[in-house]
Amino acid sequence: MTKPTLLITGASGAISRLVASAISSKYDLVGVDPRPLPSSSHFPGTFYVADYHSRKLDEVFKAHRYDLVLHLGRIRESQKYSPQYRFQMNVIGTQKLLDLCKRNGVKNLVVVSTYHVYGAHRLNALHMGEDAALRASHSFPELTDAVELDHAATTFMWKNRDIRTTVLRPVNIIGKHVRNAICTLLRSGVCPKIVGFDPLMQFIDEKDMARACILALEQTFPGVFNVAGEGVVAYSHAIRLAQAVSVPIPPFITSGVVRILEGLGHFGFPPYLMDYFKYPTIVNDDAFRKTFGYLPKVKTVQSLQNLGPLSERKYLTSSVTDETV
Repeated sequence: MTKPTLLITGASGAISRLVASAISSKYDLVGVDPRPLPSSSHFPGTFYVADYHSRKLDEVFKAHRYDLVLHLGRIRESQKYSPQYRFQMNVIGTQKLLDLCKRNGVKNLVVVSTYHVYGAHRLNALHMGEDAALRASHSFPELTDAVELDHAATTFMWKNRDIRTTVLRPVNIIGKHVRNAICTLLRSGVCPKIVGFDPLMQFIDEKDMARACILALEQTFPGVFNVAGEGVVAYSHAIRLAQAVSVPIPPFITSGVVRILEGLGHFGFPPYLMDYFKYPTIVNDDAFRKTFGYLPKVKTVQSLQNLGPLSERKYLTSSVTDETV
């Protein structure tokens, strides 16, 4: 019996590799990413290096007939990429991918967005549902492409009911293999903490995030879903669990301090994250749990403690972050 074919974007990223490894026996896998695979990793299928907005993506679709597509290829805000490139990849590239899915008879599409699209605001509700306003770009233009990607995916979902489209908005993804901004910061051993603020935060372990992606692919319930791990934890407690120390920063000079620290190479995180260190952005993921039968298996405490032994950590900069997880 012929196995269904699954296309995974962002295939060089940690979550993509975890997903591919878990389901390689059930699907013919094709991966695409603008970056080559890390030298120490293997993709269990056909792999292409291509920008999502380029003609090479058309060739990827011509070479295979896909039953399912998992879009994990969002490029994060980073010093490594210009805003123009991120917009081309995240917005134009996603729109191109969606159009190719429509024209090539894809049956099931999963798009991984981010909870950052809600924004961090003083008046945020305690448990935000999927119908909450996407206000991130109001305060930080660098998140505009993330909001536009999310909007493109949800609009596609409503307009193309024949394609079962699921949009996931996960909270902070952490794990040994993940190199996103929050993991880079916690692994650095030194974390900024704004004086007078200690917001509750949500995390999801890389293994649980991979499981969530697989559930969304295989159970094919369309809709927009928040995805979170187990419980909430105060930012200060997360720092301690990750064996890091806090650096107090007065709230009126946060932007200047961040620029100085980034210039020295000690911290590799986007400036917009400072608002998430001030105001809680807590999402309600009941819909995903009930619809897909999802329960996180890795406790947040364990995941934070497992980021890696302190003796093996270095001060990491954004140049080594993995922008697809």
